[in-house]
Amino acid sequence: MKKLIVSIALVLTTAAVNAQSLDNAVKEIQNENLVKAKIELLKIYNSSKNTDAAFYLGNVYLKMGVMDSAKFYYNIAETGATALSSIAKARLSLMNGGNDESAKVFIDKALSVSKRKDAEVLFQAGQLAYRPAPVNVATYIDYVNEAKTIQPETYYYTLILGDMYIDLSKGGTAMSTYETVTAVDSNNVLANIRIGRLYYTAKSYDIAIKYLEKANAVDQSFSIAHKELGELYYLTKNYSKATVEFKKYIDLNFNDSKAKMTYSGFLFQLKEYQKVLDEVGAYQASDSTNPVYLKILAFSNQELKKYKPAQMYLEKYFKYSPSDKINALDYSYAGKIYASNGDTVRSINAFKSALMMDSANADVYSEYGKNLFNFKRYADAILIMKKRISMEKRPSSLDYYYLGRAYYSCKEYVNADTCFADFAKMQPKAPDGYLWRAKCQLELDNMKDPKGLAIPHYTKFIEVASADVNKNKANLITAYSYLGFIALHNKDNATAKTNFEKVIGIDPENKEAKDQLAKLK
Repeated sequence: MKKLIVSIALVLTTAAVNAQSLDNAVKEIQNENLVKAKIELLKIYNSSKNTDAAFYLGNVYLKMGVMDSAKFYYNIAETGATALSSIAKARLSLMNGGNDESAKVFIDKALSVSKRKDAEVLFQAGQLAYRPAPVNVATYIDYVNEAKTIQPETYYYTLILGDMYIDLSKGGTAMSTYETVTAVDSNNVLANIRIGRLYYTAKSYDIAIKYLEKANAVDQSFSIAHKELGELYYLTKNYSKATVEFKKYIDLNFNDSKAKMTYSGFLFQLKEYQKVLDEVGAYQASDSTNPVYLKILAFSNQELKKYKPAQMYLEKYFKYSPSDKINALDYSYAGKIYASNGDTVRSINAFKSALMMDSANADVYSEYGKNLFNFKRYADAILIMKKRISMEKRPSSLDYYYLGRAYYSCKEYVNADTCFADFAKMQPKAPDGYLWRAKCQLELDNMKDPKGLAIPHYTKFIEVASADVNKNKANLITAYSYLGFIALHNKDNATAKTNFEKVIGIDPENKEAKDQLAKLK
């Protein structure tokens, strides 16, 4: 009898511990500490085979976007006899292509089992709107409202109700809903995070930062607050603070690969390419086939002009990445990387693949056109760059520059001059536009009896290029020499002498200028 009592006590104690642990894990889901929640739930499930733990594991994986694992645990959860088991059946119905009506059959069963008095069951019914993207939110929002009515002290339900209003494009109602929580508890971390997010979405970054900083001041354990604060610091160019917050985000997620991938992307956006090689390289050493690491390492090596390692990581990326995850940007970068390694054929094929995936991507056209020019495929470059310039997205000055260079190489000097004129308008402080306009006019002039068509363009080039004589030395000599010879042709010896003296000022040993000055004495 004594042994039986002890056994019953142990069973009850274990059940109580598991229930408490499950509550803690659910709290971590609410706090968006998904990695921590996953670790806790796996412990509970592995020790007890608790189907409700399996249900929440399904939720965690769904929020993480790992659909096969989500389905795996929902399939386990549906074998139980609890109300949440019926919600798992509803979830699986939706995941397997069923509609809201088919899911409602299982929702009704769950509400029957719980006698429609369990707020958490109602709440989880409402969360079926998220798959994980929101779908038919209006159909499910009443369940969350009912959960809030039953358990008004659970502020989380109120906050999720606010989230659902956002997904119904009711931002003002969402803000009011969040503020009902802060009115009662001004230090509610999740409410402050959400208000910060709303300001973040509205691009009111300074106000968003204040709310997220407040959330962190109250409790540093919410990893998502560190991530979003890191993003905001990045957007407001406070890069040192951004790095600190992303590091905290990784630490709170137990060095989780998804957290590290987020940080890796942040470093790349920050153009901290060497830091990418150092830190992401260390991550990749223990996760050698992670496609995100391989891609970022390929791109960063390319930016650092380390072309061979760039190609090595690129080819590993293509090997290990699922084909449906490879996008137009990847192929565009591949085009640049192959070009840098002298592989013209693979470069062109990569750019073609990029355009097949995204024919409206203006940036891909820009890169492809520039590389076709570098490959001396001038006629092809003209076609691609003309297409780029005709697109809705405003072309850059470089688009006009490379189109102009391609026209010039095809001896289409009038078209080239037009492009360089556009470049000069967009980049008035850059000498290149004036230089190439001068070159075009030289070709259009009759050099047996020159009209000096290049004079205004070389004159403007000299004005702008003289700010950095060393950088523009050769072209400045050409410009002054041209002006000198045109002046000689026009029998303006004084102007000719002035220009040849300018050449000597740049290059004292210039033979041609010295010869002309000797003749002018």
